[in-house]
Amino acid sequence: RLAGNFTAAGLPDGFSMFDTEMPGVPPGAEYRAYSGPVGGNTLTVAFSLSETEELERIVLMSFGWGTLIITGLAVAGGALLASRVQRRLDGIAATMVDVSHGRLDTRIPLTGKGDDIDIVSSQVNAALDRLSALVEGMKQVSANIAHDLKTPLNRLQMILDTASEKNLSGQKVARELAEAHAESLQINETFDALLRIAQIEAGARRARFTDVDLGEVLQTIAEIYADVAEDDGKSLSLAQPPETTDRIHGDRELLTQMFANLVENALRHCPSGTTIKLSVGRQDERVVAGVADNGPGIPADEHEKVFQRLYRLDHSRSTWGSGLGLSLVRAIADLHGASITLEDCRPGLEVAVSFLPP
Repeated sequence: RLAGNFTAAGLPDGFSMFDTEMPGVPPGAEYRAYSGPVGGNTLTVAFSLSETEELERIVLMSFGWGTLIITGLAVAGGALLASRVQRRLDGIAATMVDVSHGRLDTRIPLTGKGDDIDIVSSQVNAALDRLSALVEGMKQVSANIAHDLKTPLNRLQMILDTASEKNLSGQKVARELAEAHAESLQINETFDALLRIAQIEAGARRARFTDVDLGEVLQTIAEIYADVAEDDGKSLSLAQPPETTDRIHGDRELLTQMFANLVENALRHCPSGTTIKLSVGRQDERVVAGVADNGPGIPADEHEKVFQRLYRLDHSRSTWGSGLGLSLVRAIADLHGASITLEDCRPGLEVAVSFLPP
């Protein structure tokens, strides 16, 4: 050894590793060395790996503790999140139990976060609102049906009892039978209208949709009812149709019935001297058809109610009618994806039906 602080005997040329058993090397560490010839001699350079080993130990320990801490936090966070989600799911389940027990006003509480559970809960609440409205409507319809059918059935029974007890004959019998026939027709009309509304709401008629020109439909309605209105001391006219055709995709028969119901409703409830106007045109790329009159109109707070089944403005139900005409109009409009608005004309009322173009 010419110089240095350790003996490099036995080390091969190039890179190598040696431990503390090498003579002259401080114990307790491993070394990395490089040996090579220099001027006929061998030069060996080595450095301790103790710092590297310490750094490796620190890294491994940090990784181990970090993994343990992260795993613990993940488990705790997952448990907390699962607990919150479970509480919300329990709230949904409790709401469904309440609804199944008849408490239809119960709704799922929302957090306002707008997450997936909130979105689903909002949709369920909307469905429950619809269900509640349908159930309330069915209750009202049931009560109205009971009233509307009981009255004509009682009158029919009284007519037949009177004819039977008095042993009527000739014209008297014919008159009593005519009254009985009229009562039975009203009952049949009520059931026919209810069945027709149910059929329309089922949506089966969409298979019959074709391109329909609303101008032609209203022209037909005007031609049919103009003489009827004149005989009743009223006037009915169609505004000059626009040059462009107002076509929609729909069922011509149902559309004709819808506007016929609106015209008949105006003829029935408006006094002599009333003017009824039909119109059709385009507004903001929609096809809008309207039936307007200058009659007594409908109170603003009754605008939505008149579309309910068997609902009548005459709460005493003393006038003729089933209260299903406008319900049928709403069902046909819904089938066609149309919206209906009622506007006060001061005086009178305008019913506007707005369709999307095909």
